[in-house]
Amino acid sequence: NEYKSYLSMFHNSSQMKMLFKSEAEIQSRRSAANDRFKESNPCCSEHFLSVDDERLLCRKFERELIRFCSIFEDPPLYRSVKCTAMNYFKRFYMKHTPMEFYPQHVMFLCVYVACKVEEYNICIDKFVAMLEESLQHESGSFIIAHEFLLMEALEYSLIVHNAYRPLDGFILQLTPKLPQNVMGDLVKQANSFINDAILTDCTHLYAPSQIALAAVTYASERTKSTETVEAFVREICPDTATHTKLTKVIAEIRRHLQHNYKFQITSSKLRELEQKCRSIRTALASENDTNSSSDENNSNRVSAPVSKRRKTDDEMDG
Repeated sequence: NEYKSYLSMFHNSSQMKMLFKSEAEIQSRRSAANDRFKESNPCCSEHFLSVDDERLLCRKFERELIRFCSIFEDPPLYRSVKCTAMNYFKRFYMKHTPMEFYPQHVMFLCVYVACKVEEYNICIDKFVAMLEESLQHESGSFIIAHEFLLMEALEYSLIVHNAYRPLDGFILQLTPKLPQNVMGDLVKQANSFINDAILTDCTHLYAPSQIALAAVTYASERTKSTETVEAFVREICPDTATHTKLTKVIAEIRRHLQHNYKFQITSSKLRELEQKCRSIRTALASENDTNSSSDENNSNRVSAPVSKRRKTDDEMDG
């Protein structure tokens, strides 16, 4: 079965094993990370972010990630880098929170590591030079210091299968079946669908080939080629039970995008959340300084009797 062959490589991947069964499961993972931080850092309690506020902040920087990826030239950034970086970013914030690591720095870190994994050749100095001058020192230092933290959060599973690859395969098969002008519009609409999909949690719930087929069916409705595409889906998935299940999944994916793609944050709300994050970092730094001073004082108190005892022993020898 051709459809199953598209799934075989993904089904044997670690990414498949990390798919979530529901949106509620993803929300639970984010809530757990939020709770862990709050329990471990009571010194920041007056500045804590809710899980919903964290998602607002992350979703803002998910869009910034896409914008940042678009500025690469000579050559332009591969589509796979964008998808891989977004996957890393979302997975990172299922284990950590924006209160602990500010999303702007993590965004750059994810893109840089994705460049390495997807073999887009760029050195750290050239990468950092692409950032705004005011961000270069702090974000550059963050990238160098936290690469292994990111890989740990990803459980060292760095290969990401994206929906563009199966889409390209479906397009090749559909090309002889549709007029050239219709095919061009369908490709554009299908790619747009996937561009929107990676900005939702869709890629953590469904297989890339399922998202690609949802993109094709969406595009067919906008290019008046529904009949041809429906016949194509039946052709690559002739088994009735599998076809029925696939049709249901495609509908779920499209509903997910419809309900979750739209995003809006006011400038005042963004300033509020950024200020809270700054206040948390300040509180944590102050707490660390206090703990360091306390440890130093304890060390001095412990070493003092040792020094006195040695003096007494020397006197006794004398």
